[in-house]
Amino acid sequence: MKFAQDKIDSRYLIEAYEEGIIRVGNQEFRHNLLLMPDRLRDHWELETLDDLSAEHIAALAGHKPDIILLGSGTKQRFPHPSLFTALMQAGIGYEVMPTHAACRTYNILLAEDRRVLAALIL
Repeated sequence: MKFAQDKIDSRYLIEAYEEGIIRVGNQEFRHNLLLMPDRLRDHWELETLDDLSAEHIAALAGHKPDIILLGSGTKQRFPHPSLFTALMQAGIGYEVMPTHAACRTYNILLAEDRRVLAALIL
């Protein structure tokens, strides 16, 4: 699925998503990654959503985003709610959705100049 590009001043705009591939700028990624308006962390160590731990969530919160989008893969799957306690206590919003939806939502929030963190599982 190709995304239309607006005038977004970030080199970390998601250009396209298809199952197993995310294109950010001119680079294709075939593995899980973390993406923010000002940085990209290639090779997020999380293998699957089942591996998500409170430590992973705490590390995401350490980036101080306004909101975290967790792309759960091809289907929407929800981790145990207790994993998100630290986010709720810190006042950081979060949404869990399929990765293709998280990619679209990331671009929308990026265009709104929000400090969004997309944690994307392929």
